[in-house]
Amino acid sequence: MLSLRSLSFLAVCSCRSWTYLNLATPRLTNCKPALPRIPAIVQTTLHRNTSTMSSAPVDSKGYIGQSGCHYSIERVLQEETFPLRRVYFATASNQKFILKYVHEVNFKDLQDINNRLRGGANYVRLVNDTIPEKSMFVFRYFADHLLRLVQKDLPLAVTKRILKDALRGIAELHDQDIVHTDIKPDNVLIDWKEHQSGIVIEQVQLGDLEDAAHIPPGSHMIGKQTGNWMWRSPEAHARGPVNKPSDIFSFALVCIYAVHKRVIFAVGEEELNEGVEPLAVVIERQISYFADEDGLSGFLKHLGDNPWVPIFEVTRDGFNKDNPRRPFSLWEGVDEDFKNLICAMTNFDPGKRITAREALAHKWFEDA
Repeated sequence: MLSLRSLSFLAVCSCRSWTYLNLATPRLTNCKPALPRIPAIVQTTLHRNTSTMSSAPVDSKGYIGQSGCHYSIERVLQEETFPLRRVYFATASNQKFILKYVHEVNFKDLQDINNRLRGGANYVRLVNDTIPEKSMFVFRYFADHLLRLVQKDLPLAVTKRILKDALRGIAELHDQDIVHTDIKPDNVLIDWKEHQSGIVIEQVQLGDLEDAAHIPPGSHMIGKQTGNWMWRSPEAHARGPVNKPSDIFSFALVCIYAVHKRVIFAVGEEELNEGVEPLAVVIERQISYFADEDGLSGFLKHLGDNPWVPIFEVTRDGFNKDNPRRPFSLWEGVDEDFKNLICAMTNFDPGKRITAREALAHKWFEDA
């Protein structure tokens, strides 16, 4: 296992990355997935109702969008104090909206991303309006997200429908050479209703494009550790090269969470020996669950002259008869079609992962 010292020179964790540090599920200790349960990460989210008013004062009773629409601020949903950024719940003409501050540096980039998708995206939440003087975007309000809704023990058919629609959103992005870079369950937005017959899904869209990037063919994103550390691809941990396959790897982890209620790369403090980084455990698990010899070799070639290569090599060489790999393909209690889909999306060699469109055509999604 890599030590804290081994990883510190790579500056592996940003401030944002540590938000889930204490919200982990127990480490997998054998090939059997644990019986479904509510992970601590979800329990914490459930207790933190996003519709509850923040203690922060609202700095305005309303804003006027570029469209001329008047948005009445009802409450503060989220707040970051440094730098000061707020997310508001607002209403206009009896409709619900989210007003979200985006850093001025990213304002035009996000506008460009939305313009590229305009008219051709049905499964991606796009900007409804803008408030340029406040560097705010206006989005349609969704009542829930997958991170929380999964805890209702959804029928498999409903879960498949949600995942397939989210995957359609990824495909719409990738068709325009846009990479989301932050695929995770709470970015899968859902409107649903409960009927006598059960939960009915009304709409699913992929949200939170603030970190999305247009990456032209033949190019890659390098130098940024994109996304949340529990849902990142191996190459995203290594700061690139990142492209569409990175979204696919992350989406596979979302699928595992949705179907088996397992946040498989969450790491609890009780699991760490002194001086060991959580990210070292994550990388070990990624190799253990998803890397074979060919995939890992292709991955290291993909990284090229990258300072993270020795980290993955040392971790690879740490497996032995006392610390064997535990491939996902051998996990018990997992549907074989689902295994096949996940393994195709998590091939350690990014160049060999299936695409979003190929995943949509997979047998596991046939009845969704």
